[in-house]
Amino acid sequence: MSKESHPTSPRKRDKIFNFFRSSRSGSKVKQSQSTKATLPHLSTVSAEYSADIDHKISSTANTEDAVSSSSGIEHAVSTTAVKSPVSYVQPSTLPVEPHVAVFSQNVSPPMVLITLPEFGSRINTTPQLSLCIGLLPKGNDPIQQEENSSQVLSSDTAAELAWIKSMKQDPVEQERLRWLGASMVDEFAKDASKDSTEIAEMVLIGPVLDNEHFRRLLSCAITAFDQAVLLDVDLLQGLVQLVQSAPSEALLPDDLVKILRVLRVRLQDTHQQSSVHPFHLTLAVSRLLDIMAEHKVKDLNRVEEHEPLSGVLSGLRASSDPYLMYQACYAFQALQYVPNNESPLQAVLRHSTGVVDGLVKVSAVFKLDLGAVLEGLGKLQDALGGVVEVASSVYNGACSLMDSGRGVLESLKEGLGSGQKRPWYTAIRAAYAFAQAGQLKDLNVLIYEAPCRRDPLFQWGVCQLLGEIASDTIWDTNVRLHAVDLLGELYRNDSKWGQDVSVSTWMLNIIRQLGATADQAVSTSALALLNHLTQDQDTSTRLPYPLRSRLPLPTSSPTLARIQKIPPIEYDLHKHKVVRLEQSRLSLYIQPFAKASLRAKDNDTFPLLEKVLEFLASERQVMLILGDSGSGKSIFNRHLEHRLWTDYKQGGPIPLFINLPAIDRPDQDLIAKQLKVNNFSEDQIQEMKLHHQIILICDGYDESQQLVNLHRTNMLNRPGQWNTKMVISCRTQFLGPTYLDRFKPQPTDRYASGSEDLFQEAVIAPFSKDQIKNYVELYAHGPQTALLFRNQAIWSVKEYMDKLTMIPNVKDLVKNPFLLTLALKALPRLVASNEDLSNIRVTRVVLYDMFVDQWLESNRLRLHSNTLSKEEQTAFNSLVDDDFIGCGINYLLRLSEAIFQEQGGNPVIQYVHRHDRDSWKAAFFGTDPEVTLLRDASPLMRTGNQYRFLHRSMLEYFLSRVIYNRAKVGEQDFDSPTETAYPVSLARDTNGPLYQRNLLEEPSIIQFLCDRVNQDPTFGQQLRAIIDQSKTDSSVTTAATNAITILVSAGVAFHSADLRGVKIPGADLSDGQFDSAQFQGANLKGVDLSRSWLRQADLSHAELEGVRFGELPYLMEEGSVYACAYSPDGRLFGAALFFAKNVGIVIYDTSTWQRIHRITGTENILSVAFSPDSRRIVSGDLKGMVRLWDCTSGEELLAMEGHAIPVYSLEYSPCGNRIAAVSGCTIRLWDSLTGECVFVLEGHTDSVRSVRFSPDGQQLVSGSWDGTIRFWNSGTGEPVSVLSLTCGRVECLAISPGGRWIASGHDGGNVRLWDMVSGSPGLVLQGRAECVGGIAFSPNGQFIATAMDRRVMLWDASTGDLISTFDGHSKSVTGVTFSPDDLIIASGSNDQTLRLWEASSGPSRIATQNQIGDVKMAYSSDGLSFLSIDGLGAVRQGDATTGARGSVSFEFQNLESFSILEFSTDGNRIATGFADGSVQSWDRITGAAGPVLEGHSSAVRIVACSPCGCWMASSDVDSTLRLWDIHDTEQRYVLDGTGAGDDSRIEGLKFSPNGHQLAVCSKDGIVRLFDPQTRVLLTSRKLREGRLLVLEYSPNGQQLALGTKNSIALWDLQSDEPSLELSAAGSSEDAFSSTVAVAYSPCGQFLASAHESFIVHLWHRHLTKGNVESWSYVVALRVFSAYIIGLSWNPVVPAEFITASEDGSVRVWRVSSDNGTMVVKMLWGTNLKRLCTPGVVLDEAIGLSPIHRKLLAQRISFAQGRLLT
Repeated sequence: MSKESHPTSPRKRDKIFNFFRSSRSGSKVKQSQSTKATLPHLSTVSAEYSADIDHKISSTANTEDAVSSSSGIEHAVSTTAVKSPVSYVQPSTLPVEPHVAVFSQNVSPPMVLITLPEFGSRINTTPQLSLCIGLLPKGNDPIQQEENSSQVLSSDTAAELAWIKSMKQDPVEQERLRWLGASMVDEFAKDASKDSTEIAEMVLIGPVLDNEHFRRLLSCAITAFDQAVLLDVDLLQGLVQLVQSAPSEALLPDDLVKILRVLRVRLQDTHQQSSVHPFHLTLAVSRLLDIMAEHKVKDLNRVEEHEPLSGVLSGLRASSDPYLMYQACYAFQALQYVPNNESPLQAVLRHSTGVVDGLVKVSAVFKLDLGAVLEGLGKLQDALGGVVEVASSVYNGACSLMDSGRGVLESLKEGLGSGQKRPWYTAIRAAYAFAQAGQLKDLNVLIYEAPCRRDPLFQWGVCQLLGEIASDTIWDTNVRLHAVDLLGELYRNDSKWGQDVSVSTWMLNIIRQLGATADQAVSTSALALLNHLTQDQDTSTRLPYPLRSRLPLPTSSPTLARIQKIPPIEYDLHKHKVVRLEQSRLSLYIQPFAKASLRAKDNDTFPLLEKVLEFLASERQVMLILGDSGSGKSIFNRHLEHRLWTDYKQGGPIPLFINLPAIDRPDQDLIAKQLKVNNFSEDQIQEMKLHHQIILICDGYDESQQLVNLHRTNMLNRPGQWNTKMVISCRTQFLGPTYLDRFKPQPTDRYASGSEDLFQEAVIAPFSKDQIKNYVELYAHGPQTALLFRNQAIWSVKEYMDKLTMIPNVKDLVKNPFLLTLALKALPRLVASNEDLSNIRVTRVVLYDMFVDQWLESNRLRLHSNTLSKEEQTAFNSLVDDDFIGCGINYLLRLSEAIFQEQGGNPVIQYVHRHDRDSWKAAFFGTDPEVTLLRDASPLMRTGNQYRFLHRSMLEYFLSRVIYNRAKVGEQDFDSPTETAYPVSLARDTNGPLYQRNLLEEPSIIQFLCDRVNQDPTFGQQLRAIIDQSKTDSSVTTAATNAITILVSAGVAFHSADLRGVKIPGADLSDGQFDSAQFQGANLKGVDLSRSWLRQADLSHAELEGVRFGELPYLMEEGSVYACAYSPDGRLFGAALFFAKNVGIVIYDTSTWQRIHRITGTENILSVAFSPDSRRIVSGDLKGMVRLWDCTSGEELLAMEGHAIPVYSLEYSPCGNRIAAVSGCTIRLWDSLTGECVFVLEGHTDSVRSVRFSPDGQQLVSGSWDGTIRFWNSGTGEPVSVLSLTCGRVECLAISPGGRWIASGHDGGNVRLWDMVSGSPGLVLQGRAECVGGIAFSPNGQFIATAMDRRVMLWDASTGDLISTFDGHSKSVTGVTFSPDDLIIASGSNDQTLRLWEASSGPSRIATQNQIGDVKMAYSSDGLSFLSIDGLGAVRQGDATTGARGSVSFEFQNLESFSILEFSTDGNRIATGFADGSVQSWDRITGAAGPVLEGHSSAVRIVACSPCGCWMASSDVDSTLRLWDIHDTEQRYVLDGTGAGDDSRIEGLKFSPNGHQLAVCSKDGIVRLFDPQTRVLLTSRKLREGRLLVLEYSPNGQQLALGTKNSIALWDLQSDEPSLELSAAGSSEDAFSSTVAVAYSPCGQFLASAHESFIVHLWHRHLTKGNVESWSYVVALRVFSAYIIGLSWNPVVPAEFITASEDGSVRVWRVSSDNGTMVVKMLWGTNLKRLCTPGVVLDEAIGLSPIHRKLLAQRISFAQGRLLT
């Protein structure tokens, strides 16, 4: 056949087609190595390929064998040689192009991840069904892996094998799945109109069907295609993919011939039309011919099929479409490999040439041998080259094509109709084989080393393959990017690639189309490459056909849904998704961080979104997100919804955002109600309920006014109910102490999983500095920011940050995202009106004020520039004349008040004009022009017919503003910040919310009003006036209750206040300060006085019914309480007594707390436990006896012998049949009915201190001083496991109610939690104690109580955060337990008391100013400030008048290296000593450090600074005394270097007021005086036989006060011995414990001392006749609950002193004379945190319960130095 030359124009050469990917065989659906399964690329290749590749080459084959096209294809690379006149030649030794290894490694074939459904559950998607049917057992094997199977088990993971095992054992389920597959075929056959999704379903289901149903499906597809009038491209592609993925036995050669005939006829009929349809048909023919060749289809009728198809393909060369021409050429080449029914000889005669059979079969194999492929291709190249030399007159082969350098179009036209095989086709098939097998590294080598790589057609096909890889989203992104990179590398750096301009144009078009893909990474890479390659070139050419190598996976499963009668919800879900994605899109969003709980530190945070996604992947059911008002909870919820909808996959969990306030009765049918709002039908709702998981995002629990657990009331996650994950948000201000009960789900099995395992919480943390900066960057570049500056220059990010830093208080406020937004909007106006930013005081309420004004002003300007209707313009002018901003504020004030009055504070207002035009809502949302303008100008948002404020806090702000009544004052000029708005008397507004609403239910409103109190003193005065008015006017009772609650919350103290007769029932006075307040005749019914300071308050004749104090009276015992326990029914309480004469056990009735049994005849009881039925109590004593007692009669029932030493712990088994007791290193189990010893458990090597049964009674757990926790089988006594700890000796154990956690207490003062099953460590509770005396879990598992030294501490069991500390015991606490109802914590102590604490009293609601605790405290030299150093090393200066703490001056780093810190006398410097023996001083204000002074050989214990500022003295552990010259640090002196022993250790150093003397006292009672200037010892006197602990100079320097263990000695320096001895006459034994501090007042008239017993004593100096000095005792202040670390007198203010304690509390006191009697009153205190009632007067108090009366009586007697029984 002759060939013609077809010159090609540049324009036509630019149209090289990026052909549709030709996949070459069956689809595979593989299962991954997890419970996930995979669907590979749906156009994968035949599995018929043999893994053994024959590398041998037959050099003896004859020409007929070589040209035979009917001999079949036996090898992956046919290497049949050609016998010819020319001898065989080895592969051409063409130079190999140096190649770049872009694909550096082979990878797994591309997969689509599919989740295996739960066994037996309904199949929701067709991919799942295909996967499940493919896993059905076949024969005796778990899975029969056929070569052509599209379902292949890729791993033997336990989950998959368990699924298969379950399936093999359930023939009914097998039949159900097969029935579903068959029904899919029936449904497809019935459907006349087959859309692309249904076709895609069949492509997935076909490969896993049995032969019968597959052939039916195939027949249906062929018939549908053949009968279609118009070409259905999707059906065409689906038909081909069905053939590709056909099971090996289901496809017959006749099927392929039949399909080929249908395609050929359709192609013949359409090839004269446009190129679109012929292209798709030719592409399908190419795929089918590949399959036929690989399936060895023989005897294709040459006359009926072969030649007509050849003719049609050859006829396409007249087309002007190069893409169609290439595809036709490819199909023609594939046709040459499908043998016809012509003999080899006939073929030779007809073609006058030989044909070499060399096909690389693209097969689904695990490994292709690269070497074999290259060798075969090389020999095939040489073989074809030989043929060309012999028959060049008939056929120009591949080598001549390469050498000629002619274009692709010429080659295409020559290739069509020539009847010859070309090597480029075979090489491209090999490339596809490598790609399909994931052998990308081998593909990379093949591209560079293929013998035919210079052939433009090979280059064209390879570029197409790389384009397909890059565009196929099933491939990993890195693989796709590498494909783009390799295209670029070939284009730019390969000299042999793209020499033909059509190939290079082809490559650019592929890259250009990749640049338009939806995948951002690939698109970005492709566009960047295209820009680099094209630069100034024309880039307008585009590919005419899409890059789609397969039908996409179905996005829904309509066919499956129809056969299962599933409501078509996916389409409606998709529509809903589009809407929600738009509504939840955020223009300004910063990723929030969160902490584990309310009490976690702000710097211990994690990304909130990551934690929520972890929760969604876990087994937990509810996640509570807490945060302050404005912390970003709603913003995060919207972002979470957007993220979940973005990631949503068909059949996956459905995100459902619910604004709880907008739902009526969310406690019932919550999900269904919201879905109805979203327009889902009842059938769809039922479908989602039964077969889908819902991710509930519940926003605004606090705004919904709900007090119930929505998870429980909606019965979520119950059998037959909604399957959900709930993310629910709530404001922290809304919470009470037991808030977790409102959110924790109810476990279905108390032993399987406790509610703590189903619940998680997170608290949104304040913005960090980096978050603030990131937010400011987004805000500063936002489109709305420019509007705030109008014609001024917009601030840069740096300018914003500078302003935020310069203005006091703002830095702390803007840690709240909403307040940050308000601040950024308000800053420009605020700065413009103030020159000195450092003097601006900005509070939360100020930001809201400015924001509202700014908002209304901006909207006034907007309306002014808008085109308004005539009515609107008239209304607008009227509003402007009346002050637009004032009218807007008035509108919002009225609206907020109406919301609370009319709908109880529900923030969502629903307004439909037709229904609501006559209601109160019309005044705010009606059609009146003024109303419309004000509504549109207000900070409101609208969703449909629902309105609400921009933020809940805005509503609360406006209601607080109603109360503040600022609207009646007139507009405040914010441009003149010195002006103050004074509201009119609140007494006139008796119908307002202050008078009509209980504000205790609205903590945020109270917070706004607290700001008003601190901002405007007049407002505070008016609130106090209302309180006073209540004395005579009962109508203001509610207002008075609100008023005093506001004032107490604002930190206003009522010391010495006249509150006689006030009516404030129900007020929250917790943490209030009422020192010496007068409450006579007041109505205090139901008032909360928890932690209130009521010292010397007069409550006589006051109504105290229902008053709460946060604790109950203690129970006084006859000896130390060593253990205590509640009976399981809660009716009884028992305690073990030690050192109580002839009494060992006491039992109380908990309803009255009356003692009902005092069991005598035994003593020194160490442990007690009640039986499960509460009828018996068992005890263990010092001598090892275990006795059982009857709780009703008190009689002994059993005595169990065996132990010989103390029994420290015992426990009843849950069933009540066993008693376990520990003594020494052994544990014994007794039968509780017979007293017989059942087991003796041994294994511990030191004293066992605690034993506990697991909740199910199956295990016994013991803890020992040997540092181990051992587990035993309680039924057999066999050891189970040992947990070896590294945290010291185990003192006590507790097990959580659900049995998941063990808590262990250790001698180092820490408590650790351990997983009961795995033994892995959990939380650590650090109580800073020496020892843990007891541990108890609350019955609900939410809390842990610990006995730590003298305190009881309450912890959050889920987070390890400290909730409350209960002080009151004077000696170590030995045991702690919860009441069964969780309400009471009981503790026993060596102080012989049992104390009862209200667990529900919760932490302080007032933000404490110093949670860490101070280590040093002093006054400044001017007396206006107090100075402090806290436990973290922060140095602060506070206001001595109010107690307000200032900002941190500087912070000491590595505080643990310091051994001592002391302020200088003037407070300007800080002297420090270190553990390494060095000394250093620091500037208090700047933190500048002085030189390090070295000389001590051991840790420095004491430092002192001289008042003159010249000297510093120090003493170390060895009592070496050194003196340092501060001005000349080289001058260092040793005053005493003898290194005295412990008996004469230096205890105190003090300089005289003029600095001329240094006094030193020591443990041996000696006082020495040195002259610092001369370093001379002036005197040394032994003044006491006992120990001298501290000393202090009198103001005139003539007297030293010496603190001892039991007195204060006063020594006049002129005398030889102390002249006076001060003691606290008449006080209790511990009143004068060791002195820790002593201080003179500046006037010298008072002397105060602090002692280890937490008491401060005060004396007053008198001069009698003859100027004889005497001191009278004034008072003992027994109000401290922790070690006193600071005692200082104000250097300026007379008779005023400050005390600081280790617990962080600070108090300032003033001494005054009241009718000649010295009295001490507290001026202010911070961090008091405990109930204080010394001196409280209760004469004829009304309604005080006996139990509370007893509590107060005990408190009073304790303050008097005695205990009340």
